[in-house]
Amino acid sequence: MEGVKSDPSAWAKFSSSNSFFPILYLIGILLSVAEPILRYLSGKNVSDSIWPHAYRTLTWTMSLRANIFTLTLLMSVLLFLTFLVLQRQIKGQVNPNWANTVGALLLGLLTGFLFLFFALDQYYLRGAFLLLPTLYGFLLLSLLLMVGGFPHIPKDGKPLQVSKHVFHIAGVFFAAWLVMPGIPALVGMAPSPPAAPTIGYGADPGPFTTSLSIHPYTMPQEVEDIREETEGDIDFSVYLTLPYLPRDIPPQAIPLAVLSHGWGYPVYEEYTDWIAHLSAKGMAVAFIQYPSDIAPDIEEDFEAIDEYGASNWPHHVYRAKAFEAAFDEIEQIALLDERSAEVDSVLLNHTIDPSHLWLGGHSLGGAYVFLSLYESMERHWGNETLFIDFESPWTRPNQVELQPNMSRIPDSTMVHIAQGIDDMSVDPCYSVHHQAMFSMLPQEHVLFIELQSDLYGFPRLVGTHYLPTDSVHDTLADWGVYRRIDAQADWVVARSRGDTITESWAYEHLINSPLLTNMGQWSDGVEVLPLLIHHEALTRSEKFAHCGN
Repeated sequence: MEGVKSDPSAWAKFSSSNSFFPILYLIGILLSVAEPILRYLSGKNVSDSIWPHAYRTLTWTMSLRANIFTLTLLMSVLLFLTFLVLQRQIKGQVNPNWANTVGALLLGLLTGFLFLFFALDQYYLRGAFLLLPTLYGFLLLSLLLMVGGFPHIPKDGKPLQVSKHVFHIAGVFFAAWLVMPGIPALVGMAPSPPAAPTIGYGADPGPFTTSLSIHPYTMPQEVEDIREETEGDIDFSVYLTLPYLPRDIPPQAIPLAVLSHGWGYPVYEEYTDWIAHLSAKGMAVAFIQYPSDIAPDIEEDFEAIDEYGASNWPHHVYRAKAFEAAFDEIEQIALLDERSAEVDSVLLNHTIDPSHLWLGGHSLGGAYVFLSLYESMERHWGNETLFIDFESPWTRPNQVELQPNMSRIPDSTMVHIAQGIDDMSVDPCYSVHHQAMFSMLPQEHVLFIELQSDLYGFPRLVGTHYLPTDSVHDTLADWGVYRRIDAQADWVVARSRGDTITESWAYEHLINSPLLTNMGQWSDGVEVLPLLIHHEALTRSEKFAHCGN
């Protein structure tokens, strides 16, 4: 190898050999998948290994949706450059060696990204990607044409040479296959989904403006000791969002809402849309950061149990200690007579009344709504009004000491358990079993809601795991998530004020009625697929009969 580096003629010979470009191609593939492989080798599972790339891909996809013109301009430039290169080849001019070298490396990178794309499309966001494969297809087509020229099979070529050209032709057809589904969207022919509601539930948050204050809480030392480095720089806090109430109204008490994030998502900025819809209705919203990435000692003879929607992982116990500390902080800063100065400066002579309570969460935080419920019931919160909102919830704790006192749940309780029908991260059986936990309530007050995917137009509406996060705030979220959040908040606030008219109106949007299930129309008048509602899904739905096994 030293000889190759020192002898220019040897290097030129090697770089022009049949093995040079395949080697560069393989190097490109390895570079594209290096991050997931390294994360997997470091001990992460497959899901965690691919997550950073999945999140970036999601961000790219949403950016492409919002910048159709930029995407069209980019692909036009690619086509123009491809045309110039092909024109040179027609005149008999050969590509510089460096250009083919870069092209082979980029083809390898693109091949790896395409492999990851299909993996993500299968396991994370099925069907949501449309413009990203279109862009990949244009890149692949341009690179194949610029490096390999016009696709053809030589008449008198050797078997190896013929197979190379066949592979080239197949690549061109594959690139065209990737591009074609996105063409109607690019030229504006695909029907558009309904815009977000402009008035009523699901419209811009209101009527109140809001204020945020951040309150770090004291993490129990035994939890602090097992935090992983991925969350090592986080100062775990309660993010308290308060509405500015009119100064000329008599003193009143506002309800409390407590929201918990998903695994690996202790990021307030990912849930600001959700928080805004709650707080702007007139609620105090406490967003709890808790350590999700922890590594407790697990005994060698530990036998994991995950059944009936609950599991025995020791992680639950440690996170529950963090929840207890966070709830203590909420009491200290917001509910006691000597509350924090930030709360005083916003609420003035108004108070926060936790007897009217909203509890909610997403993914792991959805499962940990049961931890919030435990803490709330122990503190006698939510004894007048209680709304519980689970969004794509995971497995709840099965430890006896963490079970909420369900006998303290008031009669005026409603429950929504919502999940995208193409949620590739969490099994819907968890939601089905969570619903069964509330069998003591009227079945019309405990709904398991499925958000259907509708791939009719563009952007595609896909019921994914991430709909309640800011990153995937699209039309489906406006109609299927935030419209419900508005109605939930309105119901709790109205009950706290004794406003029976608003309470009744909100209630009709929270039960199995057209006001809840309607999802608007595509631009050509076709109805968007409605929400699917299940009562007592575990015992009454054939679709989820397997969940009881």
